[in-house]
Amino acid sequence: MYSYTIWQWVLFFYIYSFAGWIIESVIVSVNEKRLVNRGFLRGPYLPLYGFGAISILFATLPVKWNIFLVYICGMASSTILEYFTGWLMESTLKMKYWDYSHQRFNFKGRISLISSLFWGVLSVVLTYFLHSPIESFVLSIPVKVSYVIIYIISAIFLADAINAIRTAVDVNKLLENITMVKNEINNLKEQLSEKMENSEYSAKLKERLQELKDELSVLTEKIGFFKRQLIKAHPRAYSKYFNDALKEVRIKLTERKR
Repeated sequence: MYSYTIWQWVLFFYIYSFAGWIIESVIVSVNEKRLVNRGFLRGPYLPLYGFGAISILFATLPVKWNIFLVYICGMASSTILEYFTGWLMESTLKMKYWDYSHQRFNFKGRISLISSLFWGVLSVVLTYFLHSPIESFVLSIPVKVSYVIIYIISAIFLADAINAIRTAVDVNKLLENITMVKNEINNLKEQLSEKMENSEYSAKLKERLQELKDELSVLTEKIGFFKRQLIKAHPRAYSKYFNDALKEVRIKLTERKR
């Protein structure tokens, strides 16, 4: 049975979070043909990979003597974590940051057979090849030095997480406001088509319609830097409730680059 101190587990978490950020950023940047700072947070780390690596190690190190068990245990622990994380982000932030719905044998778009099989392979690679040098590095760090490193990184990480959550909530509110304005615009257009015989009422509707269009223009144009970065970092994310608004924002951001 492998045992590490809590401080060593924390260092493992940060190292694997950083490694995951590198992997994801490279893959997405290649696919998008532009540099993408991948991740929900602003710093160079992806906590999902950190938690994923920790969950894999917890599940696989006790059965390291059997590669088949390593594959199964690692695949199961990672799949459960991926599903729970997806559910949590959808429930709290109303956004789906990854979606496997286009793949066969998926469950609610949060997990899929292909991704689970991949997690199993990654578990084998991590357990037998990647973790050993990282383990040696972490164990070689003096205890007092590791404390200082962890305190500094944790302070930065916590501040980043708080700001990222705040930004995600603001993006959600922005999309909700855009959706409300667009719905009211559509309702006014329907009323105008029905009330053309009443010129005075039609004039008021047209005036209100123009106000809403101006408001919509302001909402879609004045998007802060961090909101833009969050949206750009997840080009395939979508909102279950405000996806039309998200598409419109993406179009505006694309036009702004030209």
